[in-house]
Amino acid sequence: MRAGRLLTMVLLLQSREQVSARELAERLEVSQRTVQRDVEELLAAGVPVRSVRGPAGGYRLDGYRSKFAGLSPAEAEAVSFLGLAGPAAALGLGDVLGGVRLKVRAGLSPEGRERSDQVSARFHLDTDRWFGTAEPAPALAALARAVWEDQRVRVRHAGREGERERVLDPLGLVLKGEWYLLARRDGELRTYRVSRLREVEVLAEPARRPEGFDLRAAWAEHLARAEAARERVEAVVRAREEVLPGLRRVASASAQDAVPVVADGLARDGLGRVEVTVVFDSERWAVMALLGFGAAVEVLAPPWLRAEVAATAAATARLYEEPPSA
Repeated sequence: MRAGRLLTMVLLLQSREQVSARELAERLEVSQRTVQRDVEELLAAGVPVRSVRGPAGGYRLDGYRSKFAGLSPAEAEAVSFLGLAGPAAALGLGDVLGGVRLKVRAGLSPEGRERSDQVSARFHLDTDRWFGTAEPAPALAALARAVWEDQRVRVRHAGREGERERVLDPLGLVLKGEWYLLARRDGELRTYRVSRLREVEVLAEPARRPEGFDLRAAWAEHLARAEAARERVEAVVRAREEVLPGLRRVASASAQDAVPVVADGLARDGLGRVEVTVVFDSERWAVMALLGFGAAVEVLAPPWLRAEVAATAAATARLYEEPPSA
């Protein structure tokens, strides 16, 4: 425990020109008095830690570079997540990733550390969706370990048919807004949203992993199948120019490029509206999405969609004609 703390202290001092006693204490989760004792022990071991007094004081290393910045096996696993702190924490690798970052930074030259700081200051990867958070996925860490160790799992899955217990051979995890598990069940490849897995029990038996399984290719095939199976609804609408970006966002992913974000070159009616075609993934979503634009969008075709939007809007208006009942 103490040896690991001393190593972390050296790496912190090696990665920065100077670190205050207070910051060292916070990073190491000890008291400042313990920091002083650790510094004394490092000095006794020949590590040239210099104390700088004064309000801007702290500790620094004088021309010393450690020889033990190698990664542990767990830290080596976490290297791939260096730019994905949020997902790494969700997989249970948050603390390990912190150690990786510290060791990588300690091994850089001063110029390399400066360039690394510039990258961090200019680029940031945020995998969370806009205006919302993903559903809780408490089983994710256990699934990640089962995937890594090739262990079977017993899960309780909440699907359209209610909760069912399944025994799965987990093959891989994919982050696409939310986490998805690719697994074999009864010899067939299946995909599960991790947030729908209520319970996960890692079994003491190896998973049956197909030889040469390619997670990237399997996920691409799943996306292609899902895209092909989607119900398509093509709607012709008149819309105000300012809502065109919104229409593009609610359209089917494969058809968003067909929805313009500006009305340049398009014919306008007497109210300044333009006519565009929007493809939706289902009838229900088409009605819900179009109603969300209110009077800024008018459905022209197909007739059944225009009638459905009108009927739903009328029912909504009637609901609000009277004050809410007690």
